[in-house]
Amino acid sequence: MSLLRRVTLPLLLLLFALTAISQDWSIIRQNGRDYVTFTNVAHFYQFPEYTRVSHTVSLRKERTGIRAQAGTSDLYINGVRFFTDFPILSSTTDDLISAMDVSKIIEPIIRPNRVKNAHKIETIILDPGHGGIDSGATNRWGAEKSFSLDVAQAARLELMHAGYKVEMTRATDKSVGLEDRVSFANKFPNSIFVSIHFNMGGSAEGLESYALAPSGVASNAANEVSVADTRWCAGNGQDEQNIALAAAVHATVLSRLNMFDRGVKHSRFHVLRNVHVPAVLIECGFLSNVSEGQRIATSFFRQQVGASIAQGIQNYDAAINFRARAPQTFAVAKASVPLHSRSITEPLGDYAPAVNRRDTPSISISGGE
Repeated sequence: MSLLRRVTLPLLLLLFALTAISQDWSIIRQNGRDYVTFTNVAHFYQFPEYTRVSHTVSLRKERTGIRAQAGTSDLYINGVRFFTDFPILSSTTDDLISAMDVSKIIEPIIRPNRVKNAHKIETIILDPGHGGIDSGATNRWGAEKSFSLDVAQAARLELMHAGYKVEMTRATDKSVGLEDRVSFANKFPNSIFVSIHFNMGGSAEGLESYALAPSGVASNAANEVSVADTRWCAGNGQDEQNIALAAAVHATVLSRLNMFDRGVKHSRFHVLRNVHVPAVLIECGFLSNVSEGQRIATSFFRQQVGASIAQGIQNYDAAINFRARAPQTFAVAKASVPLHSRSITEPLGDYAPAVNRRDTPSISISGGE
């Protein structure tokens, strides 16, 4: 398949999906892209409450809420922050969101059980970042390579207890190439790939998660070198699963650990580009931040992160595999949204903030060389 065809086909499918239900969507061309109004979004997804005040729109119903502000790329679903692929725009009568963002973010988050080609998860591949001579980020208490491995091992135990088969790209302090990690993940059908990292960046803090950027969309990862690369990659075959997985894991960690929300974003990190299964890369906090770095250095926090990642994976598995007895048509689906008990993101009110325990940094996790 030619590169042109690879890039064009997903866009044609998106356009077809929207034009095929023209009675539901009114496409507005802005800056050379397809947009829809938030009124249109509220109507299609059956939000009874819709307000627009000072270019901030809010859509709400019993278990789901969406909020966005024109002139930004911030989109909140159930209180969880997402970065849109194209700016949210304002018009005289309504605010606009790109059709790409409706298709690649809102739809799979609100209706995860309608994600195409999703399967019951059989294997979970956990990928602790760095290792061996590559320490990753470091602080006075240790190194990213050790912290990420500790989190992965905690998640592994939780997932095994839940009945999943779990594989790890590394289980010890050894170097594993990026392409080797991808090749390893691609050996397992009906699996998902979760790459675990920690961040570095001065006094910045918080949790951020990445799914592969859709074809034709630039990365919105600030620390990525090639943000202009928008080519189709093998990982784009799972765009909807990728964002649903990222959202489920991100929301669960966020709600249970009471961290600052840096958002669910789209990137083109190497381990996400050519993996053939749903994948997410999660940055579990900043080692460079004095307070957060010390928290990360506690065994208690790392165990919490691992357990939360494991629960997020289970939430994703349950949501995408929920099936309701209803004809698979847009007209019927629209009248019965959502077809599951809740959206992929857990409302933040479901869990109390994590107890602020005064654990001392663990000396069992060595920074190493």
